[in-house]
Amino acid sequence: MIALPVLPKQGLHIVFLLVLGSTCTASLVPAMGYFIVEGLQQPPWKIGLYTGLVTPLTMLVNRRFGRLLDGSVPVRKLLGLSVGCYVLFAGLLASGPRFEVLVLAGAPMMAIANGATATTFTFGRLYANAHDINAGRFNALLRMGVSLAWMIGPALTFILIAEIGFQKTYFLSAALGLVWLASWYFLVPGGFTAPPKTQKDEPAKRMDWALLLAALCCTMFALANVLFTTAAPLFFIKEAGLPGFTPGMALSIKCFVEILVIFAAVRLAERFGARQVLLVAALLGVFAFGLMAQVTTVAEAAAYAALEGLYYGLFAGIAITYVQSFIPEEPGKATAIYMNSLFLGGMIGGVSMGFIADVFDFQMVVYAAGGVGALAFVVLILTKRTGRRVS
Repeated sequence: MIALPVLPKQGLHIVFLLVLGSTCTASLVPAMGYFIVEGLQQPPWKIGLYTGLVTPLTMLVNRRFGRLLDGSVPVRKLLGLSVGCYVLFAGLLASGPRFEVLVLAGAPMMAIANGATATTFTFGRLYANAHDINAGRFNALLRMGVSLAWMIGPALTFILIAEIGFQKTYFLSAALGLVWLASWYFLVPGGFTAPPKTQKDEPAKRMDWALLLAALCCTMFALANVLFTTAAPLFFIKEAGLPGFTPGMALSIKCFVEILVIFAAVRLAERFGARQVLLVAALLGVFAFGLMAQVTTVAEAAAYAALEGLYYGLFAGIAITYVQSFIPEEPGKATAIYMNSLFLGGMIGGVSMGFIADVFDFQMVVYAAGGVGALAFVVLILTKRTGRRVS
């Protein structure tokens, strides 16, 4: 039996804020392409214009926020800015904006709103350090909250869009954002900052290859996940000939298993080492995607989805702690690097999936996801050779 960490009231507030914020984000992001095409009546290629602006801007925001947090800027200030931008962006969507307004005004708002996740994770790490809470287990609890939010948020959003339309659905997202804003106001202390750095804490001004390889490993995992997730609906229905409910069923099973596995991953990492668990996760990913590419029945899709949830749960449970372990004196920077590696993997996956499917087919995209898992395994092997904190 795996024991959850016993948290003080402020620790529970951090978990609540991350779950609420992730639910808000999950109510917008998955449906953006659908909104651009169906709601704003734009051609599908314009989705890339929006995504191509939001993703790099988000990475810049995460990097800047990470530096500010490590420089003892109050968490409350940065998180409040992100939450406020989310409310403004959801309100903009509810107004049915012109596409040009969505790109030029909305994309920067959403990029700043996306900074809330990394900021809250950093808040959690700083709080754990200050109160002698096991950081790995606290990170895993936070990550479980994110997975739960993403299991509920997108499904509920698409149901609401089908029933009441885009405008009313986004109005509800904005209202939920106001709840998030009120929670931020009452639950985030104004004076909470990273401890001031001493001369000993100052980072060395040199290339940290171990940290870069750890981030590259996270990018590979995210890339594999996005390749399969974006290709799965068309692969299952068009090429494997499975019923239309199969993609949603498989995603739900994957997320459910992922949530169960996330916290177990921490205990395994404590016993065997984080790198060893990630190596196993990479191999499981190769195996899961290889089997998924050969699926012929709904029962097989369900079984392989559970295996996919096992591999990704092992990764999700310890990846952020793994990256933070390389520069524990700079949790803001480490968390920003981790989050940006996921965004980068998602961006590469979203672009490359279409090219691979166009040249070959969607089954080849699934095989490519397995190949990326194999590359993640190789990167982890290389990380060991750097000789720095790779427990």
